[in-house]
Amino acid sequence: MNPTGSYAVLFVDEDPRVLQGLRRMLHAESRDWRMRFAGSGREALTYLEREPFDAVVTEWRVADMDAAALLAGVMERHPQAARIVLSAEINPEAGLKAVRCAHQFLAKPCDANALKAALARGCALNRLIGENHLKGLVAQLETLPSQPELYARVLAEIQSPNSSSRRVGEVIARDAGMTAKILQLVNSAFFGLARRIGSPQEAVALLGCDTVKALVLGAKIFAQFDQRRMNRLGLEDLWRHSLAAAMCARTIGAVENHPCKALDETFAAGILHDVGKLVLAQNFPERYADVLKRAQAPGSRLWEMETECFGASHAELGAYLMGLWGLGEEVVDPIAHHHRPPATRSRGPVTALVYAGNALEHLLAAGTPGAPTVSVDPEALGRLGIADRFPAWEQHCRQLRQKEFVHAN
Repeated sequence: MNPTGSYAVLFVDEDPRVLQGLRRMLHAESRDWRMRFAGSGREALTYLEREPFDAVVTEWRVADMDAAALLAGVMERHPQAARIVLSAEINPEAGLKAVRCAHQFLAKPCDANALKAALARGCALNRLIGENHLKGLVAQLETLPSQPELYARVLAEIQSPNSSSRRVGEVIARDAGMTAKILQLVNSAFFGLARRIGSPQEAVALLGCDTVKALVLGAKIFAQFDQRRMNRLGLEDLWRHSLAAAMCARTIGAVENHPCKALDETFAAGILHDVGKLVLAQNFPERYADVLKRAQAPGSRLWEMETECFGASHAELGAYLMGLWGLGEEVVDPIAHHHRPPATRSRGPVTALVYAGNALEHLLAAGTPGAPTVSVDPEALGRLGIADRFPAWEQHCRQLRQKEFVHAN
């Protein structure tokens, strides 16, 4: 948030009619938002030198530079700003460049409510993290690290002459970093899909293996974690827990007869609920290793120690990044609230399912080497309206865990 307390947005388009239309469209927001309008990349960079901005919304190609060059300047001058491309058309070659520099893509002509909602989400996200240096760090992330084994399996599968969209999607769905990136891209206007996609398997099926191959090999949208750092930070356990919590949450949703769309969103949010830990492990390996060690003490809660050390917990950091990347509230809210549920039940079923799935996975894993000590908060269960269902859900998740153990052996 800029020093004036308002939300500051810079719009860039070489067509004065588009800029005038944006002024009219967003007139009602002018009391709360500080807006600037630039007709060229050079003019935009001048604004960026003078003032802080929370978001930059640009056409892909303006008179004197393309968005990749302009957004590189945004990243350098205002690393905390959301970078949004608003364009009528991006060719495939330009698109591969765009996925590395933009957080979100919106299509022209843009519905007024869609644009307002995208910018309002950015304003709301700013309240999640008070530390500007953390916002800048998170906003500069282009990828999240993946498990080396799964990264290698995806590479092998997409380069196989018998490559299968189903198999590629299944591998991606088991990894938080790859799931986050593929959902960011498939839900952007660049790919022109008419509805929001919540499943990595469906994302790969819709994009096709050729597109995914170009994104992985050409745009390098996935990256593997350094093996030595991963072992020291216990990230193998993190990925195992994320997958198990996602399976618990989806199992509970199926028991409660939620529709398939909600189950897909639940599994995605479950896989992604701890992505903030990847952000901290990737950027602060020494400090985060110390926090993890201290959090093993009886009575300690990791998210509280993270907040004390970094100014935000992994829940807020993960939700901030996923919101910045354009994932919907149905995924972002459960990530933000998987340790501290909201005071009301208005967030929808996915938040309750992910909270329960995460808590139950920790509860059932208690006693295994390296597992944290976790207690379930009765007040949180009451706020979510699931206190009476929780014992039955525990039995279903216990049965799931036993089946997975038998299958693994």
